[in-house]
Amino acid sequence: WSRSTHPTKMSEVSPELFEDVAKIVADPKIKPSRASSRDEKLRFYALYKRGTVGRLHPPYTDDDIDTDKRPKSKPGMLSFDARLKYEAWEKVGEVSSRAEGRKEYVKLAEEIVGDPVKECIKKHSG
Repeated sequence: WSRSTHPTKMSEVSPELFEDVAKIVADPKIKPSRASSRDEKLRFYALYKRGTVGRLHPPYTDDDIDTDKRPKSKPGMLSFDARLKYEAWEKVGEVSSRAEGRKEYVKLAEEIVGDPVKECIKKHSG
């Protein structure tokens, strides 16, 4: 996943902003500024998980919640979608914290969805 430059510089993303942006991303009535690739959709999923509950695998920190609800093993080859989601969540393990996961999610949403997310960021910052 490449990281491109984003027009809005964010130092912190509040849980409230994150949840509002997640609602925009999930809303089928909101048309994104461009189509997202399958990899980007998986990255959205993974960053959402990282931003809400934390890492998939140990070592866990106090930042990670509900660690007992993590999948115990990678889904099988016939569970294609579940396996792709698991692998995507696994890949964002390098994201340092839930706060950083929220920030990366909002940046990706701003890049793909565009104006509705930019307006939401503006509303939360002022």
